[in-house]
Amino acid sequence: MLQPLVLLLLALPPLLQAQLLLPQLSPTSPPSPPTPASPPANVLVPRQQRPSTGASGSQSSSVSIPNTAPAGGLTFLTPAATAGPSYYKIAPSNPITFGWNYTSLYVTPTSLTFEARCSANGFTYPVGPTQGIPGSQTSLVWDPYAYAQSPNAVPFAQATYTLRVYDSRGPDATAQPGLFNGANSILTFAMYFPAQYTSLADGWTCQGCSAAVRRLTSVESGVWVALPVTLGLVLIGGAGALGR
Repeated sequence: MLQPLVLLLLALPPLLQAQLLLPQLSPTSPPSPPTPASPPANVLVPRQQRPSTGASGSQSSSVSIPNTAPAGGLTFLTPAATAGPSYYKIAPSNPITFGWNYTSLYVTPTSLTFEARCSANGFTYPVGPTQGIPGSQTSLVWDPYAYAQSPNAVPFAQATYTLRVYDSRGPDATAQPGLFNGANSILTFAMYFPAQYTSLADGWTCQGCSAAVRRLTSVESGVWVALPVTLGLVLIGGAGALGR
């Protein structure tokens, strides 16, 4: 059956034979883009690298710290370390603000945690968030009265407190050049409770005033007793002199 078709094809003109034998291409169809070649198996594709984390929990891959550098810390500006003792009242709407500047620091810590140890009961109170604050922060507002109202809170004592600061390495981390060191960041302050108001009608008395009145009364009593005695001795002595 194929032989008549072959004979018929051979009888056609050469141009028509070429059109029938070659595949038909659409003049409007764009050519297919070339498929990119896959890289050889022994070629490694570079990937993005993550910055390394230093000993203080900071990104310190590009920081060069000399071995002679001192350990870092912070200097308190509020309250000023040179302003003498600071006394804070534990009362509503009476928060405490701590402000500071970093010193001798090559690597900023990722976080800072504050705590206050009481000299009277030996308890350590969290100051601010227990998970710490960002290391880029340079101030902290603490409300001891609000903390005292929280469930299971240990009551504050009227005493002095030592404020300690440490980074993500913990309170017992050893000092290292250029890194934050909590031993260089200690502040002492005191807290007290205000006395409740008592009117004169409710029996308020000034203890210091009463003691002063008692002392003045005793002095006046002694003066009134000594004055007649002194006057009598003067008169007796004068009479004796006249008799001679």
